[in-house]
Amino acid sequence: MKPCSLKLNPLLRLNVLAEKLINRDFEPLKPDDTVSSAIAKMDAWQTSSVPVIEPSTKKVIGHVLFETVANISDVKTKLSDVEWRPALYTFKTQHVFEVARQMLQHEVRILAVTDEMETYQGIIEKKSVLEALSAMLNIGSSGSVITIMMEKPDFTLSKLVHLIETENAKILGLTVEQPEDEESLLQVSIKLNLEDTSAITSSLKRYGFVVTSVAKQDLLQVDMTSRANELIRYLDL
Repeated sequence: MKPCSLKLNPLLRLNVLAEKLINRDFEPLKPDDTVSSAIAKMDAWQTSSVPVIEPSTKKVIGHVLFETVANISDVKTKLSDVEWRPALYTFKTQHVFEVARQMLQHEVRILAVTDEMETYQGIIEKKSVLEALSAMLNIGSSGSVITIMMEKPDFTLSKLVHLIETENAKILGLTVEQPEDEESLLQVSIKLNLEDTSAITSSLKRYGFVVTSVAKQDLLQVDMTSRANELIRYLDL
């Protein structure tokens, strides 16, 4: 099998891990903090949940929701007397895709990060995840996007790369989706460094690939951004 030779974005070469996105300026809550301080922090960071750590061990022991503290009339109440949700965090060695999955699953805008010993290191913000994914998809680069529909068993990345690079083009980004009404099919969108994709489209069709759309520069931003937003659609909530 011919090895893939995709032209990778620097973020991909770095294998974007959570530790690359950590914000260490954020001060997590502690059990002795008050409801008022929790609300103030949520307001300052535009988030509805904040992690709580144990001061001596620096372990993440829970997270407090705005809907919980907002209903407490005495704002001097300590968080130790408030109901928490279970600890929610990601390890610093996790890939950004896993970070995005956790944020999506738990509908949070910030996520605590720990080391291998589960010691608090900082947080990752939603905007950092969005920026990383956008960079990995090369959304800001000029070029075009072609969309190919194929049967799942026929999906071979190396063959696609070979055909595209034979036409002196480079792949800047690639996404794979399964249409909701077609379980046996895959929709592959490929961002290229060329605006004229006619030669590539003709080559792909000669080899039996079904090219369903070609997005030039005017549609490129919308096309690839929609795929990034689909992965992290919670970011705009």
